[in-house]
Amino acid sequence: MPESKPAPAPCFTDVIGTVRPLVSPLSDFLPQHQSIFLLSCCNGLLLCRCWEGQDDFHYVVCNLATEEWVRLPDSVNAGTDCMARLAFDPAVLDHFHVFEFSEGHEIRQAGMEVYSSKTGGWVHKENGWIDTEDDEAFVYLVGHHSGDVFLNGCLHFVAMDPGIVAAVDTEGKTWRNIPVPAVGSIPLIQKSQGCLHFATFVKTDGMVLLVVFVLENYRGQEWILKHSTDASYIFGEGEIDLILGFQWVAMHPDCNVIFLTVGWDNTLVSYDMDHHKVQEICDLGRDDSPRYLPYVPLYSELQTLH
Repeated sequence: MPESKPAPAPCFTDVIGTVRPLVSPLSDFLPQHQSIFLLSCCNGLLLCRCWEGQDDFHYVVCNLATEEWVRLPDSVNAGTDCMARLAFDPAVLDHFHVFEFSEGHEIRQAGMEVYSSKTGGWVHKENGWIDTEDDEAFVYLVGHHSGDVFLNGCLHFVAMDPGIVAAVDTEGKTWRNIPVPAVGSIPLIQKSQGCLHFATFVKTDGMVLLVVFVLENYRGQEWILKHSTDASYIFGEGEIDLILGFQWVAMHPDCNVIFLTVGWDNTLVSYDMDHHKVQEICDLGRDDSPRYLPYVPLYSELQTLH
């Protein structure tokens, strides 16, 4: 689904079953709009594209738990189909950043735009991944299914070519290429237990394996194999072909648990890596273009959302 296309109101599903009630998914507290498209979620804040008309939209960053929100000024790409991602870490700073990448979900020589809630404005950052010996080089960005992670002051995402995790900081000064530990089907990166994790399905010796790596030494860029298992534990014997239709959802921020959907009804399941246990949570229903964002409520008020 193009990220500029208006979508129905978002639905929230409790994947843990806690006693504490979920934050209401209703967005009545936001400014008047025709529809909302959720673009990104980071540490309790949501980045939304609020549509006022068929071709008129603006960015809003909000906190559902406190019903605080702020409308962002238009960037130089206003009205175009750009990929935008939110960066926020309340443990470090109380302000947030929004990264807006060029049309077509690629970073070419055009670079990117970065919004800072501290300054209240957008700034342009040149592409730091361009190979100086080949000015045609650029990085393709994978869509939302592979996830993106804000960690150590940098936004991380999976790049298709040449098979890396790319990272850039909020100032546009640090641009890193972290080689991936394995090449398989659609990968996932997530932050769990304070570290960057990488998961994917790989084929080996006639089997399909789920492999999970952790980047414990971030500076050394050394991936350590954390978990490996036959995919049949998750998809069932004789149903490995269903891997083609699966979708990553998230990795638990504090436990060795992965959430994903399987089957044609998009059944949400959790896989406990410690106990090799799969648990069905609910059927999310058929959808030609499913989109899932992990969300954990943030109950702190932020001055940057006023």
